[in-house]
Amino acid sequence: MRRILRTTALTAAVGAAALLPPTAALATPAAGPAPGCVTDGESEDFGRGEITVCVTGDGVRVTGHVEDLAPGGPFTGGDSACVAWYIDWRTASGTTSSTSSMACPHISGGDAYVEFDYDPTASEYGPKNVTGVSDTSLMTIFM
Repeated sequence: MRRILRTTALTAAVGAAALLPPTAALATPAAGPAPGCVTDGESEDFGRGEITVCVTGDGVRVTGHVEDLAPGGPFTGGDSACVAWYIDWRTASGTTSSTSSMACPHISGGDAYVEFDYDPTASEYGPKNVTGVSDTSLMTIFM
């Protein structure tokens, strides 16, 4: 009887070990982020917009729009803030952040609704060696 219990326990232990995931040392390393597009749309009380960021072997493309829903200053019912998309980039050297297009109607010549289409890597201050997008978020910026 004891022998049957030991055999059953050993069989159960081997079976349970077979169901466990492999250890990190045995796991196959994950590939880097695959190129592709990320689309995000947000609507808040201060602004709204949509953004699409595409990372391909040929480069990066950012398109979309942003709208300030509380234009003007505090005396005209506005919030004195600009509305912008904030992008966290994955790069070969780590994660960097960058502010993309803004709607700033309270600044001379600014518009409450802005459409954009650009390559952020073309700027000398833009992100370099982009491998993907970690996050996008719509936010206010006081200028």
